[in-house]
Amino acid sequence: MAYVSQGITVAWGGVTLGEVVSVDLSGVSADTLEVTPRTSLDKVKVYSPADRDPGGLSVRVRGTAAMSTTNVTSVGSLSLGGPGISLFDGTAIFESLQWSASAGELQEYTVTFKLGGR
Repeated sequence: MAYVSQGITVAWGGVTLGEVVSVDLSGVSADTLEVTPRTSLDKVKVYSPADRDPGGLSVRVRGTAAMSTTNVTSVGSLSLGGPGISLFDGTAIFESLQWSASAGELQEYTVTFKLGGR
């Protein structure tokens, strides 16, 4: 039987979150700009990279909640590490917190961050 976190750790603002249940990195994308010169003789469009969206990260963890609703809108450093993965963002925005607990069970909470904040 595999461990739930499989060696993945997540820390935000210097606080290591609980046992990682799941991680979802989404919304990573880049725009492109067409930069074809009007004098192009071969009529082949030319593109250049433009704005990049580093996306967002949602992490579901198990354990005592290390975050609270007062963290929402805060900016801090976020690090994610584990076998074959490493991510660091020094300006991650704490977007949302969802928390649940049942008697006799560990708390579980989901934290969502927007990467690339200022």
